[in-house]
Amino acid sequence: MISCREIISLPSLSKLNIVAGKSGLDRLVRWVHFIDLPDVVPWVQGGELLIITGIGFNGDLDKLTELVRGIIRKKLAGLIINIGPYIQETPAEVVSLAEQANFPIFELPWEVKIIEVTREISSHIVMKQTEERSIKDFLEQLLLFPLADPEVLIQRAAYYGYDLAKPHQVAIISPARLAEFMQAQKLKDEKALVALKVRFETIIRNTLRHHGRRVLQMLLGDDVVLLLPYENLVTGAKQNTSVLQDIFEKLAAEMPGLAVTAALGGRFENLQDARRSYLQAIKVLRSFSELRTTACPIYAYEELGIYKLLFEIGSDKLAHYHQEVIEPLNDYDNKHHMDLVNSLFVYFEENCNAAKTAKRLFVHRNTLDYRLKKIADITGRNLDNPYDRLTLQLGVIVGKQIAHDSFSFDG
Repeated sequence: MISCREIISLPSLSKLNIVAGKSGLDRLVRWVHFIDLPDVVPWVQGGELLIITGIGFNGDLDKLTELVRGIIRKKLAGLIINIGPYIQETPAEVVSLAEQANFPIFELPWEVKIIEVTREISSHIVMKQTEERSIKDFLEQLLLFPLADPEVLIQRAAYYGYDLAKPHQVAIISPARLAEFMQAQKLKDEKALVALKVRFETIIRNTLRHHGRRVLQMLLGDDVVLLLPYENLVTGAKQNTSVLQDIFEKLAAEMPGLAVTAALGGRFENLQDARRSYLQAIKVLRSFSELRTTACPIYAYEELGIYKLLFEIGSDKLAHYHQEVIEPLNDYDNKHHMDLVNSLFVYFEENCNAAKTAKRLFVHRNTLDYRLKKIADITGRNLDNPYDRLTLQLGVIVGKQIAHDSFSFDG
């Protein structure tokens, strides 16, 4: 979909002047309508860019104020007023109303033919929809299936101005606890969910545009998948992480309360390796999406250290290791309704700082000390011994991986 911001950059709209609601230029335009009736509300559904001349108002500009109130309630994308004999200028009351609602209102000189405007906007909308479908199609071919002919995809991407012959990495931006967010926002139906996803994707696209980056992007399920350029080995990772951090800030400002996690797959130079980068990002996302140990949870496969090594080990071996090291604690927890395994995980996350661990678990320090002693007794491992501590830490890490089903991919 396109935004009002894109509309004003079209050649035939060079004389279009925004008079109100500039902060709402990122509103999405579903279609453009020319309807010159005082009461257009029954004839619109939301998302339209409406064009009027005011011929139906018979000089009563109070009707324009009521029209703007109605189309704001109906969630239209914006309003274009054809300035001329029927409306000579946008009334101050209408400007004020639109400013309060961040609703874009534009003035179009009378000499500009409305038919040319509607034709160009409609053509641009159709072209963008076609482009987005095509991009999603070849991204799905690239990332979800073994690649048969990379040259075909490189050529298709080049048609839209993307250079897939250069190194890239896959990024996935995922909204967490989406059902809880929708409930908090009182969004109840499928239409509201679709609108939420479109808004989520649009904020990401606009942020990338502000960074001057052309990035292949698609909405897949609830997630947005990006193919980020990564040419410079020294600065590429830092640049991509910085862009994701900015995206997080924009999402936090425009969709407050929505928890978001991002995962980055490894860098690849050959298009045949794009799917591997995608699967790496999926593994990272499934492993860390619920942890959110930082305010800006961005996890890169290339920076995972021990986790990266674990990803490469067969799931059977990891399951056997977990069974041997941690399962006795799980058995004790289940039998005695304790929380030893989680306590151990938090203890390691807090760098073995007992005071911080107790605070995070909402337990007394003596309770934590008792649990740590019980862990040592059950496992036969001494938490003061570096080797034993590493053995247990790997055990709980593997347990988290298994719980998130991170090893179901063989890419």
